[in-house]
Amino acid sequence: MSEKSDIAGRIKRKAVGLGFSSCGFSPAVPLDELEPGFRQWLEGGKHGEMSYLSRNTEVRLNPEKLLEGAKTVISLTTNYYYPLPNHQPGNPRISRYAAGKDYHLVLKSMGHELLEWIRQEFGQVNGRVFTDSAPVFEREWARRSGLGWIGKNGCLILPKSGSWFFLAEIIVDMEVPDDTEIVTDRCGTCTRCVDACPTGALAGDGSMDPVRCISYLTIEHKSEIPDAFRGTWTDWIFGCDVCQDVCPWNRRPEISTIHEFEPTPGFNMDVEVFKNLDEETFSGLFGFSPVARAGRKGILRNFEFLYPEKSGE
Repeated sequence: MSEKSDIAGRIKRKAVGLGFSSCGFSPAVPLDELEPGFRQWLEGGKHGEMSYLSRNTEVRLNPEKLLEGAKTVISLTTNYYYPLPNHQPGNPRISRYAAGKDYHLVLKSMGHELLEWIRQEFGQVNGRVFTDSAPVFEREWARRSGLGWIGKNGCLILPKSGSWFFLAEIIVDMEVPDDTEIVTDRCGTCTRCVDACPTGALAGDGSMDPVRCISYLTIEHKSEIPDAFRGTWTDWIFGCDVCQDVCPWNRRPEISTIHEFEPTPGFNMDVEVFKNLDEETFSGLFGFSPVARAGRKGILRNFEFLYPEKSGE
């Protein structure tokens, strides 16, 4: 084994030791081939009210604009799957990824610890840690690093492990050559996620219409949810897991080792709790959860959309 290959192996072992599920490497080169499709996607208004996607396009396409002298993108995954309390039909549901502590806080901390270890082991290395909060094509970098493929539901799917994973990246100015093998698409002819999507957001070719996605409508969409969607789904008050729940690659999920992702007491509540959700209760239940992104106002809007007969009482 060459010295450079051993560097990759040592970083991978350390990443797993810190709690990451997998780690891969890809050269930090401009994503020129993605630019035409991405700009067309933006021009078609597919990003809806997610205006941040139309900003910093050049940065999103070129990692060196995020870190001068960038050489390698280290892609990392972290399993967040935990068994959930049995859901009672008619009660609000929250997406599994939001069951525990805000993943941004957890993964950023783990990523910085890994970056500091890299500096200690390999000398002065400039780097930046990202997780879903910067203009980075996370799934594409993970795909290029050989961690998995992008499925028909738009999620990164890991062989044998499924898609219950968060993504993070460390961009460094250090070359980390690795014998990366791209994982080929293994969805085959399966269309379970496409068929199950309540709002028809999945096209079946790996692309999706975000403005039809329940996660977008209940989180990123800030104005009133269009009446055209009324009655198309039930219970999902923050996010949606339908396309992942039906995916055959998620049949045998491993339990996460990150205790911060265990479901909080506020994860499984009945209609009456949401109906009477004041600011103090909301902050106490969801202050350190991804649900805080929607805010109490957004959650109450979603509640009124799903349960008009209850909200009017």
